[in-house]
Amino acid sequence: MHDNTRKERFSLAYIEAVASLAGFHIAEPKVDFDSVDGILIADFGRRPRIEFQAKATALELMRENHLSFPLSSKNYNDLRAADPINPRLLIVLLMPRDDTTWLSQTREELCLRHCAYWTSLQGQPSRPNSRTVTVQIPVSNIFSSEELSVLMKKAERGESL
Repeated sequence: MHDNTRKERFSLAYIEAVASLAGFHIAEPKVDFDSVDGILIADFGRRPRIEFQAKATALELMRENHLSFPLSSKNYNDLRAADPINPRLLIVLLMPRDDTTWLSQTREELCLRHCAYWTSLQGQPSRPNSRTVTVQIPVSNIFSSEELSVLMKKAERGESL
């Protein structure tokens, strides 16, 4: 399997683990249409959904208060839609460079390394860049089960993420 495919599948497994703990389902479209790799689905209330684009990288992107992630202009423009029916997130998983340390397992635990962060690009301005847009993701936006529950409740109420 190609390294980029391995990273993609690993990031989706990470997101699935977080979503499962929070009690949400994930649907993966057959085709990554419109920069949507998956849909997080709740089974309460109005059945809110959050669409997401998943990225994984071993690059050193961490700055003092944010990640500086180079996102393709196509993904940026798709994710910045002003008023989508379902809110959208960019979820970026930072991974170790050495693939032998991505995961460790004992009888007591399964550890996935390192950490994923999220941001919403809804309503962001158009950028003139032709290839990539550097997106700043606050380090406080850790993609955790608790945070995902808060985001899903916001989606339920129709609030911006």
